[in-house]
Amino acid sequence: MKWSLSLHHALLGVASLPPLLEKTVILEAIIDQTKSLLFEDLLELEADDSNANKESDLTLIVKVISTKKVHAKLAHSILLKAWNPSKGMKTHHQDENIFSITFNHIWDRKRILEARPCSIMSSHMVICEWPANLTLEEIDFNHSPFWIRIYGLPPNQMSRTNNEKISARIGCLKDMDFIADGNIEWCKFLRIQVEIDIRQPLHTGFYRKKGCFIYLLPPAQV
Repeated sequence: MKWSLSLHHALLGVASLPPLLEKTVILEAIIDQTKSLLFEDLLELEADDSNANKESDLTLIVKVISTKKVHAKLAHSILLKAWNPSKGMKTHHQDENIFSITFNHIWDRKRILEARPCSIMSSHMVICEWPANLTLEEIDFNHSPFWIRIYGLPPNQMSRTNNEKISARIGCLKDMDFIADGNIEWCKFLRIQVEIDIRQPLHTGFYRKKGCFIYLLPPAQV
């Protein structure tokens, strides 16, 4: 890569400038230079969607949220026993504490997705689908679904609309408990499945207009 004379002159002239201004001049010169760069080697690659989508339909990507390193063989042994897939599965190391798991039957994959959240060795696992058109770096490991119990609601406020309002305070609503006719069953608490940003602290509850506190039971206790 060839730099222009403007950058060269900027580097020669900064010696007489104050330190802060010196850095600014160099940075601006570098920005101006990079704007003129041309990328002539761009490749237009073909996608093999038929085979890739078939593999994607059988595969999940898992990240263990832990400061300790989890080895693929150990993870495979624990998950194979816990999940007991009907046709087996294969585990491949992708990155530190990140594994791809390929099932031999699509229903095993579906069952594990519906069983989220899951943990391994007392550490939470983020389990995601791996679309065939995304790289590993493009997968979102910052959000994970949890089932949460909602306490403190009177029966006349146990509704789909209120579930949606409550879930909006926490994350993105994925599912909620209903009885067969589509109405929420009157009970001590409600359950909603919410996709939560695991980088943020968990909500413990909030107040409604009458001053009553609505408790949200931590997911680990559900």
